[in-house]
Amino acid sequence: MSRQREVQHQFLDVLPTSLDFGVIYISGTHNIVAHLCCCGCGQEVVTPLGPAGWVLRYDGRVSLAPSIGNGALACRSHYIIEASQVRWLSNMTPEQHRSAVARDQTAARALKESRFGRFRRALRELFHRARS
Repeated sequence: MSRQREVQHQFLDVLPTSLDFGVIYISGTHNIVAHLCCCGCGQEVVTPLGPAGWVLRYDGRVSLAPSIGNGALACRSHYIIEASQVRWLSNMTPEQHRSAVARDQTAARALKESRFGRFRRALRELFHRARS
């Protein structure tokens, strides 16, 4: 199979057990997007949506940001999906992959800490009102 230049999309509640090449599956229920790697290697690529993940834009066409970097896969492919078109970037180096993983982990920690901070602040306000 050759590199994909364009993708189709399907909105679903639950992702299918087998994916078709060239189709981006979007589950708003689970805030997740899945597709087979656009290089044609057949590996499944899953991108979580949200503050510590990817952003999905839909205007009849699908865009995902940031780029899809498959540094953990043998193909090491790297591409951007914008307006349902696949724009190819140079393959990910091991250093780029390590950097992306570290960035993702930092974003997830910050999100977890901010949720905890909001929870702690709400508890303080609740106790303050109870004492007043």
